[in-house]
Amino acid sequence: MAAPGVMEVDDQEMREAQREYLDFLDDEEDQGIYQSKVRDMISDNHYRLIVNINDLRRKNEKRANKIMNKAFEELLAFQRALKDFVASIDGTYAKQYEEFHIGLEGSFGSKHVTP
Repeated sequence: MAAPGVMEVDDQEMREAQREYLDFLDDEEDQGIYQSKVRDMISDNHYRLIVNINDLRRKNEKRANKIMNKAFEELLAFQRALKDFVASIDGTYAKQYEEFHIGLEGSFGSKHVTP
């Protein structure tokens, strides 16, 4: 079991990652691409958002690198951010699904795999 101090750091890192992913999704000040994609996801009654890793890399290179190396923790934070963002747009829709999912596409370099 991890020491209490380690858990606090992990929680703090998770919250920071979640905030940064929320900033990425809430891109109204930029081009509004992902805000529009999330609205489309809601109107199509879907719970999975496809994100291009290259877009993430352009806006937040640190998070893009972490998602390539610590995918489980990073995707968890990203998916929590997506749920928060969906709730801010349509609270009723956010309650219909326990989880929202992130799918990644784009250039993965040496991490690229095929099904």
